[in-house]
Amino acid sequence: MSNAVYLVSSLPMLQFGDVPPFSLTAFRHQCEGVISPSELEALDALIEGRDHQDPFVSAYMAHETQLNNIAGRFRAAAWGADVRFSERSFAGYDVVYGKMISDALVKSNPLEREQDIDKARFWLVDQLSGVGGFTMAHVYAFAVKLMICERWNRLTQVAGDAALMQVINDNDLALVRE
Repeated sequence: MSNAVYLVSSLPMLQFGDVPPFSLTAFRHQCEGVISPSELEALDALIEGRDHQDPFVSAYMAHETQLNNIAGRFRAAAWGADVRFSERSFAGYDVVYGKMISDALVKSNPLEREQDIDKARFWLVDQLSGVGGFTMAHVYAFAVKLMICERWNRLTQVAGDAALMQVINDNDLALVRE
């Protein structure tokens, strides 16, 4: 039997851009022994980006497929008319989510594009978990939000500079030949 009510009631509210209150690893550890093994399995699938029979996880992964299909169509269109693109099938097309992703992908600024995609994911998990109640869907929604907040928290000027220098050094012919 799930104890989602106890878990959800102890979780802080997360907004896009918040500093994570704890790591995803710590959150998963907090869930052990509180939720059932099958719910923990569904949480692991969500964290790892795998499909699962749980309705929330399955719906979230279908929306990730929708996102990837939309992004693929955009890339194929940019490469030219002779590029073929095959979409992956998924259950349930979400018009609002599709519009949010399409609007994000037309932005010229890559940072704004990524932010808008993750804001769409925040919106999506709120829609999938519903209003009120203390269900496992709310636990899963929190996990997705925590993953997003962790990702954005890691994106700093220092980390960006280090990544850029790594790319430059990896492609510097003088360094590669040595």
